[in-house]
Amino acid sequence: MQPFYGSVRGLGMRGSDSQIYTDLKDDLVRYAAALVGREAAGDVVSTVVLRVLSKGSLSDLREPRPYLFRAVLNEATSTKRRSWRENPAPITETVEDEPNIHPEVMAAVLGLPLQQRAATYLVYWSGHTVAETAELMGLGQGTVKRYLSLARANLKGVLHART
Repeated sequence: MQPFYGSVRGLGMRGSDSQIYTDLKDDLVRYAAALVGREAAGDVVSTVVLRVLSKGSLSDLREPRPYLFRAVLNEATSTKRRSWRENPAPITETVEDEPNIHPEVMAAVLGLPLQQRAATYLVYWSGHTVAETAELMGLGQGTVKRYLSLARANLKGVLHART
């Protein structure tokens, strides 16, 4: 298991910039892919890391993991906003090639609003607790629970309409 670099699983795990980046890169890219699609995920993560490095270093961050996850969410929001203006077509690519996920379920998840999709990904795909998800998203636990409830309601409505 990779270090958490945050207060929920252990505060103060420090390392060099390259070690922090190596430990978090895959999780950040998967998270970004769930939010903006595979094609833009690497760009989102690169933009975030470069922005942090232009102002200091990753090791200067008090809690790098939650900070970078929030930054990826913010950049994903900006990216979606920009891409929607340029091309309002929805994202249709899958997060990962999971054989156990039905295409209609993946399409329904990708159709969720970004905050609901982020909470759904972190809790149900990544296995984070609500508390960890709240910290990674920079929100209260009640807000995360609300996003999950709204996501479940949206998914239920969309999936029942397709059957």
